[in-house]
Amino acid sequence: MAAHSSMSAHNLSHMTAAAVSSSSSMHDADSDPRELEQFAETFKQRRVKLGVTQADVGKALANLKIAGVGSLSQSTICRFESLTLSHNNMVALKPVLHAWLDQAEKEAKIRAKEGSPGSESSALSGDKKRKRTSIAAPEKRRLEFFFASQPRPSGEKIAGIADQLELKKNVVRVWFCNQRQVRNSGVMMNN
Repeated sequence: MAAHSSMSAHNLSHMTAAAVSSSSSMHDADSDPRELEQFAETFKQRRVKLGVTQADVGKALANLKIAGVGSLSQSTICRFESLTLSHNNMVALKPVLHAWLDQAEKEAKIRAKEGSPGSESSALSGDKKRKRTSIAAPEKRRLEFFFASQPRPSGEKIAGIADQLELKKNVVRVWFCNQRQVRNSGVMMNN
């Protein structure tokens, strides 16, 4: 595994020249830590909205045909999203992931216009397994606020929360069930 990690880091360090060569020069904004943090959060939200896993992103990068860029591991994509890659690797990976995201969203729009059967996620990832639901930080904070005031909302209340947060009703229902389970298991551990 250590060899794989160093291989990924080696690949990332060589991606800077390849990824940046498509633009005339690297802008200071591309290396600004706040800009990288914002892009990582936006990237994750847009990736999740497309229904694509981190592993799918890593595999799909090879299809972009960017010189010096092959597929990347799920771990590398995860570390980019969680901001645990080195600054230089974040800077190198940003334009590559930006290019993939633009391409994936373009393809999803084309499929939506054509009315292709199946969801965007199955069309992009190639498998039929339901993707793990990921709730963005702002929505999660709102859900936690609702949970603090009413841990057992009615079906009608869950539907209202789902509409407010633009989430599926079932996602909200399961989130509340999971939160109650976490709370109850924490109470049992303390006794």
